Amino acid sequence: MSSLPSIVLRKPVEFTKSQQAIYLLRKLYRETSCLFDEVGRQQIKNRIRERYRECQEVTDEQRRTKYLKDARRVLSTLTRANNGDKWRTLNVLEHAYGRRGKIKHQIMKPLLKEVVPEAPIIPNRVRSATPGTTPKLLALFKGAVGKTIKAIEPEIPEFSVSGKSFSLSRTANMKWRHRSMILKRVVPPLEPVDFERLEMLVMGWRKTIPPKRKFITRETRAGPKKLRPNMYNARMQRRILKHVLEQFPMLEYRPQNEKFVAVYSPVLTTMLHTPGDPEDFEGVDDKGEPEGTILNPNKKLSGKSAAKRRKAKGKATAFSGWLDKKKEEGKVPENFIGS
Repeated sequence: MSSLPSIVLRKPVEFTKSQQAIYLLRKLYRETSCLFDEVGRQQIKNRIRERYRECQEVTDEQRRTKYLKDARRVLSTLTRANNGDKWRTLNVLEHAYGRRGKIKHQIMKPLLKEVVPEAPIIPNRVRSATPGTTPKLLALFKGAVGKTIKAIEPEIPEFSVSGKSFSLSRTANMKWRHRSMILKRVVPPLEPVDFERLEMLVMGWRKTIPPKRKFITRETRAGPKKLRPNMYNARMQRRILKHVLEQFPMLEYRPQNEKFVAVYSPVLTTMLHTPGDPEDFEGVDDKGEPEGTILNPNKKLSGKSAAKRRKAKGKATAFSGWLDKKKEEGKVPENFIGS
């Protein structure tokens, strides 16, 4: 008999890929349940469940290994988000609201189904048909100009390098390539309910539903206090949700013009803060008056160019109109400083 201890002779436990998948699924659910936003918790949980069901019948070992690696990467992102990494949290919320990922494709699919290609540029050649548009899609593209895209249509040269007129087939190819690039960069619109909910959260008039699971911030690295993870207090949550809201438009139909318009929230650049926050004195002049003309659109701004003054006044006017509308609807709290 061997004199070595039994613990040395014991073989290491090797988990099968199915056992590893179940283990990772439980950890993913656990980390997802700790997100501070209820929409993010539900959407990410549903997406994880769908993804696991899609990969459940895979038998190829290489693909199963790749899927396990992807699950570990997602788990690392969720763990770092819960540990206080605000950029990982922003990435998770962008996937949850449809800024990127499969949820974006699900939102854009009904809009793209209505698109009908235009007539072919070259007669009797179907492949030379240029991409068409719809009123909703055109409004979405116009709202994204200057934010995520530069132009709706590409610049087609009149002549080629050889001096001849530009080929029609190349024109069609350039338009399709440009449309594909736009669809990758454009941000899908939010539903009015979700859009208004984010506005209320950013303004601090509404609070997110906290997770039921008691979460303790993990120490990811040793060091001084400034290098440790941050706790998601109310101010940090509003800042993160502000980054989410500023990326999404809302399609609004205007009967006077009979067209759709992509509207971005006026709360973003003229966001007010509740009394008592450390940022109460941000954006005020020496006299204590707001520089951004939040509550006084007619206030003259000094030290800025005429274009910047007009832009600031337009933003302040839009915010004042939005604030009056919310007051009429009774959604402004009584302790709000602008009410």
